[in-house]
Amino acid sequence: MNDPLIRMSSIKKSYDGKKNILDGIDFSLGTGEIAVIYGESGCGKSTFLNVVGLLDSINEGSYFFDNNKISARRLNTYSTLRARDIGFVFQSYCLIEPLSVRDNILMPFVYNGKPLSKQVMSELNQISSELGIDSLLGKKAALLSGGEKQRVAIARAMIKHPKLIIADEPTGNLDEVNSNIVAAALSRAAENGAAVLIVTHDRQLNYNNAKVYLLNDGRLIQVEK
Repeated sequence: MNDPLIRMSSIKKSYDGKKNILDGIDFSLGTGEIAVIYGESGCGKSTFLNVVGLLDSINEGSYFFDNNKISARRLNTYSTLRARDIGFVFQSYCLIEPLSVRDNILMPFVYNGKPLSKQVMSELNQISSELGIDSLLGKKAALLSGGEKQRVAIARAMIKHPKLIIADEPTGNLDEVNSNIVAAALSRAAENGAAVLIVTHDRQLNYNNAKVYLLNDGRLIQVEK
């Protein structure tokens, strides 16, 4: 059996050296799996995602990503790994609004060094069709609705086939129809082999075969659905 893509043991994170935002977290996630994390605002969900996504360091514990031991002192050296293997879906979308939808979706290829092959362009058309944004490819991102922007952000994360997709409140600003589209897209990404990590307040959505956790007082506890 292969090792999980993410292996974390006794992770601690503090910003002031006094209170641990993350306090002894053990966590693992394999390819093709979905983990959904619930928790109140300010409980450390975004901090946890930033640590997993190699955007923030830890104070204690061990973290292996794809069998690579992550060193807190070398965090600034992991930009290539992030660009190649991790797709981010932010609640605030983080699109470049003067650019077209097409250019926003293809933006990861500016950073990961992969060419824009015919296969990539074919996948662009396929993913945008699945997400219902194929008619928007030539439109500026600034002119989109919130639901459209979020679907563009998901397409951007999916198109490079990352090993891990991290979604921070991906349906927080969306109506029910768009929320269901987003949940279905993230479930498909897992079915296609990505590990998917989601933090959310929305307990109504169903992510296929997801492992569910509660983050509370710095501790991560797996719970029944």
